[in-house]
Amino acid sequence: MLGVFGALLLGAVVFYVAFTFQRAAETSAAEGRLSAEWGSDKVAPQLPFYIKIFRPLLQGAPLQSASNFWSPEAIEAWRRHLVSSGLGRLVEPSHFVASKFWMLLSSAMFLGMLKLFAQSPPPNWLVFGGPIGAFFLPNLDLSSRRKKRQDEVRLSMPYVVDLLTLSIEAGMDFMGSIAKVVDRAPPSPLIEELSVVLKDIQLGKTRAQALRSLAERLDMAEMSSFVAILVSADSMGASIGTVLRAQSESMRNERLTKAEKLGAQASQKILVPLVFFILPAVMLMIFGPIVLQMVGPK
Repeated sequence: MLGVFGALLLGAVVFYVAFTFQRAAETSAAEGRLSAEWGSDKVAPQLPFYIKIFRPLLQGAPLQSASNFWSPEAIEAWRRHLVSSGLGRLVEPSHFVASKFWMLLSSAMFLGMLKLFAQSPPPNWLVFGGPIGAFFLPNLDLSSRRKKRQDEVRLSMPYVVDLLTLSIEAGMDFMGSIAKVVDRAPPSPLIEELSVVLKDIQLGKTRAQALRSLAERLDMAEMSSFVAILVSADSMGASIGTVLRAQSESMRNERLTKAEKLGAQASQKILVPLVFFILPAVMLMIFGPIVLQMVGPK
């Protein structure tokens, strides 16, 4: 009887997975069009797999029930993380937290069925630890996307600032320089965000408000400092070209300093494998034959 019940539950799980992937396939064309329009034909992030899998449950009553476990403040905090990771236009924060809930529940149900009905049941640590790991897997994915995007912005900032400086020194105003850089520069997260700055200004925001929104979206200390200097220079009437030139040099110096720091840290980190793995092997090769001669037959 238990075997029949387990087979029925397993069949229900397989049916749900197949149904979910079918629904995801039906909406793939719409997602493709959305990705093409997102960011003005610039770099569009891919929708996370956990959003695609649980798409049928991210609407209506299932969405409301799952997202009720988080407070509005927590959901707002997740919204800021989604924006800084580049997913703010594709994933709603309520969908993100609901997918975490369904990841936890579905993995717990699946591992529980395996524990009850499988011939070789999984160990207890996997049954209890698997759902916890599934619950925090979206967190890790979001952190990875956020770090990767910020690193790309950090690497492209000196180049983009140089282009802005050349455009301004050639006689263009600041917003015209941004429009020219967005039109001509290769796609990158920073170019994508600058295009959003242009759209914000076209919709009625002031230059300072649009730049501050840029700093909030990227959530980087370097960008916050850069925006603060630009806004201050603009309010005081200082030359934007001179400020951009100084900021470009400062960014390159900071990147060089960080590279030297990482190189120094790498030389320290290599000491651990050197002492515990490489040095014993070298000592064995040098003193091994000597020891064998000393303890061997006379």
